[in-house]
This record gives sequence, structure tokens and C-alpha cells, in this order.
Amino acid sequence: MHTCGTAEANTFLLSQETRNLLEQWMTETKFPKDSIVCWEGEQSDKLYYVKKGAVKLTKLTKKGTPLTMFLYFKGDLFGEFDLVDDFPSSYSVETTEDSVIGLLSKKKLEELMEKDGKFAVEIMRWQTLMRKQTETKLRDLLLFGKPGALASTLLRIVTMSGKVLGDDVIISNRPSDSELGQLIGAPRETVNRMLSQWKKEGVISNTATKLIIHDMEYLRDLCHCEGCPLGVCRL
Repeated sequence: MHTCGTAEANTFLLSQETRNLLEQWMTETKFPKDSIVCWEGEQSDKLYYVKKGAVKLTKLTKKGTPLTMFLYFKGDLFGEFDLVDDFPSSYSVETTEDSVIGLLSKKKLEELMEKDGKFAVEIMRWQTLMRKQTETKLRDLLLFGKPGALASTLLRIVTMSGKVLGDDVIISNRPSDSELGQLIGAPRETVNRMLSQWKKEGVISNTATKLIIHDMEYLRDLCHCEGCPLGVCRL
């Protein structure tokens, strides 16, 4: 089985020296579960670093329902780099558990990049990784229909936390149909129908808490899996 994701934080490209420098200039803030860190449409002038807990980035659809674009966990760095400082945030950021978030102004980040060439190169590599993650997520949502989007989402979960057992791959603590629907912009009923069809075809099976994938190639074919570089295939 080939994998192109990683269970590591998205800062795995950064040296310990660069991570220490980032943390040195961050302001640490605690957020209870279900807190809004940033609203979609607000001015985006910070980078965020998850020191503890987890967050989700959501975007409202035309119907006013939230589409979960990205999930970030301990050690992940995220934020938008815009052409102008007052460009509004593309996403809302909400904690999914009690969290501690490090906040770093983009102005300070630019100062650090100007002073330290090695630091600047590593940040540019991290930016490239984030851009690639966004490109592949949009590709999966837009190009191959809801079955392709769901297949891609399951593959992303597998590469982050799946366990191989013989010819099968086990996803423990499987997301609910509603949570999967928020990740692909589909109602719970649509997700349920697709999963039920895949069960009939022998592609997957499930228990109360686990999802078992029997045919990984079927899912890869549905989303035209390209075997992305390390770290790209993640939620």
C-alpha cells in the first residue's frame, strides 16, 4: 500500500531551529472547545500555530451550511499569505477541543524572513506544501463528483491514521456521516447512500466505531489518486 500523507504535523518540513524561532515570537492564547478563533471575512494578518488541541477551517456555502476545508492538530501551522494586508480571511477557524493557539503577526514573520535566509527558505517550502494541499482539496471537491470527494476523504484519513490488517485498512473512531458530509459539502443522507452502495459492492464494511476498507484501489480510481508528495494527502 502506498501512502502520500503523514501523521506528523505540517511543520515537519521545518528545522527545530526554525520552529523554535517561530514559537519565540508567538503570543499564546487559550480557546475553549467550540470557540471561534477567526471569522470568515475578518482581516487576516496572523499565522496560527496549534500548541494544544485541534481546530477546523470552514467556509460557508451558498446555502449557508459550513464546508469543512481543513483540520489542524497539535504542531500544525496555518494561515493565509495575501497580496494586501487587509484582505479578508477565506475561512472561519473554530476549535474542536480545548486548545492553545500561538499567534504570530505576518509583519513579524516578514521581518524574520528578511533577516534569516535559511528561515525564509524553510517558510517558503512550508508555503508550497500548504498551497499544494489546497489545490488537491479543491481538485477532489470539484472534479470527480461526490463519490470522488468521499473516496479522497477516506484516503486522507487512512494516510493520517489508518492501520493495515492483512489486506484491509482499518479506520478507528470513524467520522459520522454528518462529519464526512461537512468535509465534502454533501448532506448526511448522500454520504449514507454512497457508503451503503460501497458496502454492497464489498469495498468497505463497518462496525459501530470502525470503518474497514477492503479495496483501496477502488477508492483511488474514483478520485484519480495521483500519489501526491509526502504530507499533501491529509484532511
